[in-house]
Amino acid sequence: MNKRVFKVHPIMIPFFLFFYLSGEIAIYSIVFGSLLIHEVGHLIAAKLVGIKVRSCTILPYGGEIKMEQFSKVSKSGQLFVIFGGPFFTFLLMIFSYFIDFPQDHFIFLTQLIILCLNLLPIYPLDGGRALDALFPAKYEMLIGFSIWSSSLIFLLSLAYFPQAISVSLIFLFIVLQNYAYWRFRKYKLAFDQITKIA
Repeated sequence: MNKRVFKVHPIMIPFFLFFYLSGEIAIYSIVFGSLLIHEVGHLIAAKLVGIKVRSCTILPYGGEIKMEQFSKVSKSGQLFVIFGGPFFTFLLMIFSYFIDFPQDHFIFLTQLIILCLNLLPIYPLDGGRALDALFPAKYEMLIGFSIWSSSLIFLLSLAYFPQAISVSLIFLFIVLQNYAYWRFRKYKLAFDQITKIA
């Protein structure tokens, strides 16, 4: 029997510590809540398409959702799930713009940043996942580009240390993730081919 597992990745610990020590834990609570809402968008979209979700791990840029046989889903279905998260982020951004409540400006800005970040054409962000869904044969090229571009953003962010420490940690994590994807790219492509045939 499959159980859905919701967890927080250990990489989130430095973020929690940073905001706690800086006295900005309330701000990060808003960021963390925004990430949860973003992931709920993906989960609802997956449910509507009929995809079984195995786990959802919260990460600094959003989350990583493991789904059963995602590669067998139609391109339109994959894109529907991929853009479910940004759509919910967009809805929250619109809500915070038109409705007056405490911290509405900060919530609007947070959603805008999360939206722009997730739509970057870098894997495994939503923009990168959309490119992978549209052009699965270009997976290796996408991972190579993602390593290069996320490394560049990481190095540029170091010039603004310590103010940009959050950006540095996020893109360092993305660089390491993509390096792992690159190492196992042939297995991933072979697995996708097998599941499509099965």
